[in-house]
Amino acid sequence: MIGLKTKTDLQRLVDEGLEESLTLDYKASPSLARDSGKPEELCKDVSALANSAGGQLVYGIEEDKTAGKPSKVDDGVIDPKITKEWIEQILNSKVQPRMEGVRIERIDMETGKFGYVISVQQSQIGPHQAPDGKYYKRFNFQSVPMHDYEIRDIMRRATTPDLFVTLSFLEGNRQSLRFPSGEEESRPFNLIAHIENRSPQPAFHIVIDIGIDADFKVVARGDFSQFASNEQVENTPLNWFRWTLATPPGQPIFKEHPRVVTNNVMMLTMKAEDVRNQEVYDLSVRVVSPGFSRQENWSIVARGPNLTLFPPSSEFSVKRA
Repeated sequence: MIGLKTKTDLQRLVDEGLEESLTLDYKASPSLARDSGKPEELCKDVSALANSAGGQLVYGIEEDKTAGKPSKVDDGVIDPKITKEWIEQILNSKVQPRMEGVRIERIDMETGKFGYVISVQQSQIGPHQAPDGKYYKRFNFQSVPMHDYEIRDIMRRATTPDLFVTLSFLEGNRQSLRFPSGEEESRPFNLIAHIENRSPQPAFHIVIDIGIDADFKVVARGDFSQFASNEQVENTPLNWFRWTLATPPGQPIFKEHPRVVTNNVMMLTMKAEDVRNQEVYDLSVRVVSPGFSRQENWSIVARGPNLTLFPPSSEFSVKRA
């Protein structure tokens, strides 16, 4: 999800011309109202995101329909009775079953009025029905009714794992490199992978592939094994490593028990010449289980010896794209 908390964040979307997509929908503030069927339209659009890949509904940005891009940040919602609590009440009372993982951010438009950003996770308990009795999905940047086979496909989500792999350094998303006196190669530092299952269905068999920018030297790979692949990110050569889980003898990944992928973590080093200027390094993470697959790209930015790890869909990733 894109980090949208201020009017400046919304203006950045306009300045960069970030177009609508299957996971991003712009609405002018008058679209959020308490009459003329607007609450039902709100429910339709939010449920469509949940039934699809998830995403964000942004109230407070006007769109140039001809160019297909955002045109301006407007003044905000006029009706003072529209609040985060009102939006929550409408969604909880009119969408069935109730959606999980919906987050509402109120944006100060600096006009005495507010915009709203509704962030929605892909649902694992759907499909979700709008107030008109129909089920909607995102298609061609619109909310459209779903076919029977699509509804059945969403119902099968509850019977498959929903796995996320996140990366970190030893102390979070920042790492300071240390170079022994007179040496060009840094001391090793940890790259740690965590896995989480957001579905009630346990994952019994898992394959995790991590592609690491070839500018990093992998001096310890833990329980990962290296394999050959020509797959790249942003035309960046990657070295690929794989970890597998089979149960038995391994323990399944449960929703209630996120864990480190392997206790024997990977360790990387870098050369001093690669971090003297700001550089961007690419990582790719893929997780596969029967009936499930997800691949996401991460980035590491080096500013001198200081590394910062950026997750997918971060503000840095959006700016870079």
